Amino acid sequence: MALVLMAGLCTVGASAVEGQPIAIVHARLIDGMGGSPVENAAVVVRGKTIEYAGPANGVSVPKDAQVIDAAGKTVMPGLADLHVHLQGSWDGISVDLLGYQRYLKAMLYAGVTTLMDTGNYQPWVLQLRQEQAAGRLQGPRIYCVGAMIDSADPAWPDLAYAVTSRYQIPEIVRRDKAAKVDMIKGYSNLSEHMLHWLSEEAGKEGIRVVIDQWERNGSPDLVATGISGFAHLPTRKMNEADIQFAKEHNIFFITTLTVTEAFARTRLNDIDFLKEPYIADTTPPWFLTELREFANKPQTEPEKKETQESIVAHQEAMRNVKKLHDAGFLIATGTDAPYPGVFQGEGLHHELELMVEAGWKPLEAIRASTYDAARLMKAENEWGSLQAGRRATLLIIAGNPAERISDTRKIETVIQDGKIVDRTALKYDTKTDAGYRAVPGLFNP
Repeated sequence: MALVLMAGLCTVGASAVEGQPIAIVHARLIDGMGGSPVENAAVVVRGKTIEYAGPANGVSVPKDAQVIDAAGKTVMPGLADLHVHLQGSWDGISVDLLGYQRYLKAMLYAGVTTLMDTGNYQPWVLQLRQEQAAGRLQGPRIYCVGAMIDSADPAWPDLAYAVTSRYQIPEIVRRDKAAKVDMIKGYSNLSEHMLHWLSEEAGKEGIRVVIDQWERNGSPDLVATGISGFAHLPTRKMNEADIQFAKEHNIFFITTLTVTEAFARTRLNDIDFLKEPYIADTTPPWFLTELREFANKPQTEPEKKETQESIVAHQEAMRNVKKLHDAGFLIATGTDAPYPGVFQGEGLHHELELMVEAGWKPLEAIRASTYDAARLMKAENEWGSLQAGRRATLLIIAGNPAERISDTRKIETVIQDGKIVDRTALKYDTKTDAGYRAVPGLFNP
């Protein structure tokens, strides 16, 4: 049946009447699952659900629909960043618990409609998740791991449970199960024995364990502890035996190329990127001032040596993301925002660009941030793709990211759970922002 327009056209970005269906017509459709884009497609949204997504000749637009003519534009699923920390300031160490609304708005403004917080003050992030899910807090959908699980001397004392005995683990897992965390995160100083016991106990409760052990990420020794995945790509050399062993254990990876690049400082060589709208429109002025000062400050000799080591590590991560992709691993996008040069929202677009630079095709990178991100969260039947029955959370883009991944930045409209988001209201405003400043955070490397 040919597309029949039975409602008046409207400009992209206009608000829909509460409960009114939305029909996006004449668009290029990227479904998120890696298939070829569908030209002259239509998407019909009713309530919080996608009612139809496919060729325009397969649908009749509801008579009462708000119609958005997206000719020459692309409609695709909202993006996911599965590695962020909502309490951090621009430097990745300072603590900014009161600035969370800035960060949530910055991500939604940039089309990031789903996030996973991978280590935080547990009751605080659980409350953010609760309030966003209830519709009282504006921002992306929130998943979380709660507090990290670390050794007696945790790297992030304020964000972790310190484990000194294996006999603490069942109680920690019991608490996390009661809190309904989405995963449990083991951290850097936890021994392999402790990781094994943590994975075993969590497995009894049906909870997966994701870990970050810095330069050891990807190690077969860690894979053998029973973990489900790594919160970062490996920065160590991954040989064929390592890759095969991880594949046999069904390990997943979250990318975070932006943070390995941040430690390498290469993006800070030209700070003109701070003019990018997703940064300039959503960031407090003093963040940008402090970051510029950081970028221009001469490094000490030990800092220069550390930066050179980080450049090598980033290059290895770029090679590994291609190797692991080619080997067929489940890989989803994450940024580890915030760190110097890694911003909530904008960082996810840069992550996609780095993945394509590393050898992925644009549609493959998009899939890692949509359908495969949902698969990693075991929610692919709910979100992450443009299919009938999925949540109506999608983007309209004035470009073709299937050919140019940087076109994901050209977002005109964000629709979240069937509602058109007022993106103008998400911009940073000195008149309404309270001006909260961060305080020093505690980190024990």
